[in-house]
Amino acid sequence: MSTSFALPHDTLRLPAPGPAPRAELLATVLDPSRLPTPPAVALQVVNAASRPDCDPKEIVAFLGLDAALCGKLLKAVNSCLYGLKQPVASVGRAVHVLGLKTVRSLALGLSLPAVKLGRDADPAMRDYWVSSVGGAILARELAVLTRRPNPDDDLVAGLLRDLGEVLLRQAFAGTWEAHLGRHAGRLVDDPCGAEVESFGIDHADVSAELLRGWMLPDDIVEPIRYHHQPALLSTVDKVQVERAELLQFASQLVQLDAVAQRPDLLARLLATGRDRFGMTRAALVEFLQRVAPKVESFAAVLNQDIGQCPDFATILAAGATELVNLTVENSRTRLNDPAPVTDTPRIPVPAARTRAFPTDDAPRPPSCDRSKLPEFRPAFAHALPECGCRLGEYELRSVLGRGAMGVVFKAFEPSLHRYVAVKLLNPERSAAPGAWERFAREARAAAAVQHENVVAVYAVREAAGVSYMAMEYVEGTCLEAHVQRHGPLPAEPLVGTARQIAAGLAAAHARQVVHRDIKPGNVLIEAGTGRASSPTSAWRGVPDADALTAAGTRIGTPYFMAPEAIRGEPATPLSDLFSLGGVLYLMATGAVPFPGRTVTAVFEAVQTGTPARSPRPDRTCPFGW
Repeated sequence: MSTSFALPHDTLRLPAPGPAPRAELLATVLDPSRLPTPPAVALQVVNAASRPDCDPKEIVAFLGLDAALCGKLLKAVNSCLYGLKQPVASVGRAVHVLGLKTVRSLALGLSLPAVKLGRDADPAMRDYWVSSVGGAILARELAVLTRRPNPDDDLVAGLLRDLGEVLLRQAFAGTWEAHLGRHAGRLVDDPCGAEVESFGIDHADVSAELLRGWMLPDDIVEPIRYHHQPALLSTVDKVQVERAELLQFASQLVQLDAVAQRPDLLARLLATGRDRFGMTRAALVEFLQRVAPKVESFAAVLNQDIGQCPDFATILAAGATELVNLTVENSRTRLNDPAPVTDTPRIPVPAARTRAFPTDDAPRPPSCDRSKLPEFRPAFAHALPECGCRLGEYELRSVLGRGAMGVVFKAFEPSLHRYVAVKLLNPERSAAPGAWERFAREARAAAAVQHENVVAVYAVREAAGVSYMAMEYVEGTCLEAHVQRHGPLPAEPLVGTARQIAAGLAAAHARQVVHRDIKPGNVLIEAGTGRASSPTSAWRGVPDADALTAAGTRIGTPYFMAPEAIRGEPATPLSDLFSLGGVLYLMATGAVPFPGRTVTAVFEAVQTGTPARSPRPDRTCPFGW
């Protein structure tokens, strides 16, 4: 984790950190006059509950000294975090239902917001709380998944793990920004090493020493000390080692937007998920989808505004897609040794269509008997049989692409003897409350728009426990893939393509429908004709009368999202036009209008920045790019 904090304290005057011994640095950073005040009642609860002979009535008495903490505790117990069937109305009942260890951990975690770490309105402190709360819930849910004995201790460790960074930033305020700039390439995978190089000490060590001063047990303190480097934890204590590994993985997941930009780190994260936690990529996406609501719920319990929880699942799916693309491209490079190409930012594409579709007469395996195709089963969404399968009135032949929401198949409709594209909602999402209504509404909105530059929707159905829609099959490629392969468009095709996209949007807006996710990956270019069309992705009526999409939900792709969409406000036709402007910029320059290393950086650039003029202007372009 690496964030910038503007704290109200005066900058300490410190000697150059290089030669200073660790003890001297710790004494300076942990100067009692500048340390946050520990949560007194919570620490009394922790110490009492850690005794073998602790009486639950003693814990209830301590909690009774802090009415605010009691309120937060009951709110947490009754939140979706625990999923209790009956509400808990008293602290005594909470102790009885959850047990002393869980209440001990919750009391400490829920008291942390009362510890003054900086100005509450500071945007950097909001970033800190996003990381802390997100990491805490991820750690707890990973512990539940792996059946660790005390998941709520993992939650507390996740919440406290980066306190030392706030203290480091406070102590080295004069050189912190220079540190971030000098070690920008190491802040995601080796923040502690970078801090030791700059200051002689790292934030994990500072966190551990602060918590040791609060008399927290070693089972919490030592895993936090080594949560970025679990291999250095010299102990045979299995609980500590596993907690350090769990905290490391949770820390990587909570900054997934940065990890996804580094193929090496993303590959390592996926390998850890598979080898250490037994999760395939699909299982990890599903896990992250479950966690996001719990992050927001726990933030509300803590009374911390973390904004919209990052869509970890979509970020992971987009990053994994890019990892596959990069692997394929590297393989082609080694085989073909092509001439070097200009390095331009790649575009994360969580939706599916990012490559040329297979031709309609693609050969089938010789053993296929279409009269005996198996009926669709949910497992086929992840692994389609070689000969395909039957879903309702369609024969699913091949996979066109996958995204965070589902999968798109090339299918054959025997009754009309035509090929269609079948968009299937992931079985896990189909089972969610309201999923069918949301999916059907998307289909109805798209079907209402009949225009040659909008992909036609033929039908929306439910079968075999899944929701799907049949759409026009467009053989060709998407605009994103075309620009990546051929570079910026010359003036004439650029203007022609732009007019077609705009015409499709105008037809949609005339029907009071907005797209909400206009991007190069959602513009299909038909082979042979050059016709540009936009497939259904996030079409919604205006206004959104059914209100099935939660308030504040971000829909779109970061590089092309309008500022109001980033803020979680309702999308309008103007939002689509802003996104169209970004697509035009990419067509003309080959680059995204608002580049950034992380999703957060892109969001900031979209809201405050101005697109740069192209470093490679096309002299034939009448717009002077």
